[in-house]
Amino acid sequence: MTQILEAWLENRHTGQFVFEPDAPVKFRYDADAPDTPISLSLPRNARVPRNAAGRFLENLLPDSVRMRSRLAQAYDIKDASTYSLLAKAGGDLAGGLLLLPEGKSPQIDKPFLNPILDRDLADRINSIKVDADAWLAPKSPARFSLAGTQGKFAMANIDGDWYWSNESVPSTHIVKPGAPRLEGIEQAEIAALRLASRVGLDAVSAQLLRVEDQQAFLVERFDRERRKDSTLKARLHAEDLAQAMGYGPEHKYNITVEQSFEKLSGADDQGLLGRAFLDQVIFNTLIGNADAHAKNYSVLLRPDQVTLAPLYDTVPVAMYSEYEQNLAMRIAGARQSQAVSLSHWRKLARRLALDPDELTSRVTDIATAVGELNTRAWSELPEKQAVLLTTLVSRNVDKALSVR
Repeated sequence: MTQILEAWLENRHTGQFVFEPDAPVKFRYDADAPDTPISLSLPRNARVPRNAAGRFLENLLPDSVRMRSRLAQAYDIKDASTYSLLAKAGGDLAGGLLLLPEGKSPQIDKPFLNPILDRDLADRINSIKVDADAWLAPKSPARFSLAGTQGKFAMANIDGDWYWSNESVPSTHIVKPGAPRLEGIEQAEIAALRLASRVGLDAVSAQLLRVEDQQAFLVERFDRERRKDSTLKARLHAEDLAQAMGYGPEHKYNITVEQSFEKLSGADDQGLLGRAFLDQVIFNTLIGNADAHAKNYSVLLRPDQVTLAPLYDTVPVAMYSEYEQNLAMRIAGARQSQAVSLSHWRKLARRLALDPDELTSRVTDIATAVGELNTRAWSELPEKQAVLLTTLVSRNVDKALSVR
């Protein structure tokens, strides 16, 4: 039996995802759909890879089968297929898309407001800290889907109060409770994002959320903006680089800097996208964020332009030995942050057909700024983590400013 998800993009019907038995998922654009595609992997007037549409959708869901099964239980549906989960939870996703069952239109004029009590919010945070797969409680009123492996949930801030998100109420924030075994991780990510802003990079706004006896990392979504004459925010369309490249989430660690730069350059004649991406790669390398894979970089796909999303999910994992310390995206063969020198950046520039002096000048500028702010940047962390991270970042900065 053929199943269809209606794709609404920024309140405009854009096309349909078509699920047919024993066949790859297909996407059909409406004749009057905007020129900007819903994904760089799903162009309007060019050949589309066989599995691109299905992989695009897969990237909107949690990575693991186990977490998807838990999501199906929370939404009280029989199976955890991509279609079933998105038909139920596709009202609030990453980016500007609304995915609704065939024939259904978004109910944007009559928002369904379901408030979140402090005790419910504290319970949700605690539940994820105890069980990282418990993204939602059974029969939860929330309707959203988030990608990744870390336990998290979405909610909407309306006039200072919190509400569960759904198709008529776009989420504005994401809550990520830190694993108790990783001391200071919430403060570390907040500090890294603030450091990026001070260095001059565009980064998301984040803070520590405290409610009753719980705390968690709270980040404002970059794919939302204030509607005119409304307390609700509008959804802006975005996709991560795994989606843009046409890869499924299981391949997020197999996408290179070179591949990403080439894809972004193809969407931007002026070269601004690729250079902004390299700025984020430089910063992640300097702070020891080895886990900066393809799903941790995104683009905003607006009707009139494509821009790089602000920096997000930038955690200095170098301070936690249980994390893999090999870079998710190697720098010209260098496997770890502490090994990346100016020579590696020059080699990368040549691979990207860029002027090596231009790229190393940018590396020098960012590394110098990080070095100057390094001591103060981590002052909100527990003392042991602050000292460790200051030392690790200082080492990376010194190496980045050296030739070998």
